[in-house]
Amino acid sequence: MKKILSFIAILLVGLVLVACGPTAKEDGAIAKLDTAHAGMDILISDPSNITSNFVVPSMLAGGIEAVWTSDNPGVVSFGTAVNNEVTATVNRPAKGQGDATVKITATLKLKSEISDEILEKKWEKTLTIKENTVEEIEIETIADILAIRDEAYDGGEYTVTIPNVTIFAKGDVYFGYDGTGIIQLFNSQTTFEVGKVYDVTGALEWYFGIWELVKSTGVEKASATPQYPTKETVNSVDSKISELTTAGEHNYPAVSDGNFEPIYATVKGNIFMIEGDSGNYNTYIIDAAKSELVLGEPGVPASGFMFYYGTADFPYVRSFAGFEVEMDVVIYTYRSNNLEFAVYYVGGPSGITANLNESQKVDVAKNALKLPVEVYKADQTLTLANKSDEVNIAWSFKDAEDANNALINLADGKVTLPTSGQKDVKLVATLTLGEASATKEFTIRVGEVAPSTIAEVLEATVNTYKFMITGTVLGYNAHRQISIADGTGAITVYASVGAAADLALLVGKQVQIIGTRTVFSGLIQLGSPEVTDLELDGTIPEATDLRTITLWDAESLLPFQSNLVSVANLKVKEVIANDYGNVELILEDEVTLKTIRFYWDSRQPLVGSSDFIKGLKVGDYVSFTNALLTWRSNNGAIGIHAAAQVTEGESPILTDAEELALDKLLLELPATTLESLSLPVTLANGTTVVWTSSHPEVLGNDGTYTKPAADTVVTLTAALTNGEATDTKVFEITVKAEAAVETVAYTFDFGPSPVTGYAAGTLAFSNTNGDAFTLDKDRVQINTSTFAPWADSAAFLVLAPISTFKLSYVEFDLTAAAYANASKIEFDFAAWNQNNFDQTVGLAGSSVRVEKLEGENWVTVGDNVFGQLTKDALTNVSIEITGGGTYRLVYEAPAASSTSNTAYAIGVDNLKIYVLN
Repeated sequence: MKKILSFIAILLVGLVLVACGPTAKEDGAIAKLDTAHAGMDILISDPSNITSNFVVPSMLAGGIEAVWTSDNPGVVSFGTAVNNEVTATVNRPAKGQGDATVKITATLKLKSEISDEILEKKWEKTLTIKENTVEEIEIETIADILAIRDEAYDGGEYTVTIPNVTIFAKGDVYFGYDGTGIIQLFNSQTTFEVGKVYDVTGALEWYFGIWELVKSTGVEKASATPQYPTKETVNSVDSKISELTTAGEHNYPAVSDGNFEPIYATVKGNIFMIEGDSGNYNTYIIDAAKSELVLGEPGVPASGFMFYYGTADFPYVRSFAGFEVEMDVVIYTYRSNNLEFAVYYVGGPSGITANLNESQKVDVAKNALKLPVEVYKADQTLTLANKSDEVNIAWSFKDAEDANNALINLADGKVTLPTSGQKDVKLVATLTLGEASATKEFTIRVGEVAPSTIAEVLEATVNTYKFMITGTVLGYNAHRQISIADGTGAITVYASVGAAADLALLVGKQVQIIGTRTVFSGLIQLGSPEVTDLELDGTIPEATDLRTITLWDAESLLPFQSNLVSVANLKVKEVIANDYGNVELILEDEVTLKTIRFYWDSRQPLVGSSDFIKGLKVGDYVSFTNALLTWRSNNGAIGIHAAAQVTEGESPILTDAEELALDKLLLELPATTLESLSLPVTLANGTTVVWTSSHPEVLGNDGTYTKPAADTVVTLTAALTNGEATDTKVFEITVKAEAAVETVAYTFDFGPSPVTGYAAGTLAFSNTNGDAFTLDKDRVQINTSTFAPWADSAAFLVLAPISTFKLSYVEFDLTAAAYANASKIEFDFAAWNQNNFDQTVGLAGSSVRVEKLEGENWVTVGDNVFGQLTKDALTNVSIEITGGGTYRLVYEAPAASSTSNTAYAIGVDNLKIYVLN
């Protein structure tokens, strides 16, 4: 289980203390200690499942000191405070010894406000230290880690300590070297410093072909001499990629196959950015002799090193797009989802060298020149550089007569806010070097951010400038996501781990948020928040009963996004297995058969224990009170801030009307018939049915078929009764005079060209005949291949479930009249990557199926054809469907454990829709 204990957030526990202020007690320090004590429970989100070291604060805001002790230091011990943080070292019992119970104590100390006395208050928590799930092995060096081939040690739970590790580079991760090898440190709880030596403790995890240490902590070895790995020189990117590929460094699909050891290198090449791609994975360094990138395909990596978006100084790297450079990087792995070797730039904010002429140097300086689009705080100063390396920069106003120019002093960059409102100031930078020159314009909005309601933020369409809202903190709705509500609605604030934890301490309080509006997978957010605690109690909105929302699709749930919701007695329909202790469920309302997801990310602190949600199984019932409507995979999902928000439910007792509605929903008849129909007179929930036919001579009231002279449309009306409740359901059925002929109504060949990107959204492409389509999808793209069995295909669908998104699908709108008698979907399919065939077919519970949208529910029609998947040749399969409607092709892999896009992917081509005529 991944757990982040954010000491940065915890240091600000005093936000709560300040908000509370003095109480009626004579000594205000007592009230502060009481409030700090009450907020301590959020420090450790899952005390019943401790598997690794964690960090706690030694100093809380307001001057409160925390002294930590353990009643069993052999299992949990606390080190010396460094930078206001204390590392708790956890020694897990060996496999077979059973879990250990340890009581930890924080003694909170604060000087009295009315005397010299030091007041104390103790906070205690009992922890369960889980026994190791694998046998202890001897790990003393990084080389020992790199030698592991047993997947039992993967998963982020088996903890090791490596002495004398030099932190030699960082991006959004750290890289350590101990003289025997290089390893990546991910989600570190200690803030390491490059160039210093530490004894590093962390949990083993295998990720994209590399071993890494996660949740790492470190104890600095101040007297140790740093040691650095030998830096390799790469003069040809093509040659290095060929060397790595020949050595099989791109082919580590499982722990047992080996792993990639990061490479510290100086690389020479051209910076290349994919034109028209504004995503995170669009920047590469390619061979200096080349000007274009060749994207990767299974078995053949891309022709450049991709910069991972978490790389340090990423905008600086991108400013050299189109130029030949030399830079220091860590080639850290082969990312099989991107089909390319990936690097972190580690050379610092000015560590790139390039052989440029004067014009090119001006262009690079222009690309790198940045100014904020907005200044909204008093006493701010712009950095108006007059030189960038050799390039001179002169600043001027675009319109010398503009009165707004007075707001920015070009001499020193000082900004003066207008007395009211916001004003635009337009600057021009003129860059010169020798005979070369260029200009770059900036428009800077100056002035305080005007307040907005949350409704106004939700309805906004422009995200350039900051928004300011005032609302009440409702709590976590997911990892790093905090719900804020005002009288007009609710919105998610997406923050760093520490900032989110700070906000979580203010549940029920009013805050002011200034942030940037973004939308991610349908979730509207304010990012990079600046938070002001208004030290006032807020107004908690009344929770919406989910059952009052007719549909549980994205459009219907959107008005309630991020707000409080309640719903009783949902049945656990499916438990989706997840890595790292996350809990994801599919919940069904047995009253309406509507479904909704529940999701809790184990990195998110939870008030109370997660034991109940972790123990839920299919068939259990749960109820939610004042939970939060979060967003996942472009649709609503239930989230919780506190364990008390979810409790055990029970099978709902349906009223007569609810039983009737459920029976009505499930009652179906075919769209056409050439034979008698069996018409039920009693349905599953006790509803009785009386049938009436508009043409009983063709199709009787009892369903008897009499061959008509010509095809005849018959209306069958079902009169439904359940107790006092009544209703009707009407079917139009074409009674055939002759057997229908099945013909192909349409063939989707998915065109000639790739349309890449697996993210949820839409797939826009043109068929080979020029017909254009935009299909809703998730974990699906269109690609091409020169490898069997796809070499003879043009472009084709690729469906690729992974461990975190186990359901891939693409939807087809067959509601047009031409598809009214749709009878079959046929397609060719096979494994996308032959090398991964065995692991693909070995996944338990996988299915390739077709689903039809019935109301708001996706209902499986026809057979699961996953068992017919082939490796070396395309196989043709068909799935029976029932008339026109909205359908989707689904590939689900519930047992998927890899995050690699190609680990379990399949290809689909020549998808044909058949109809009966």
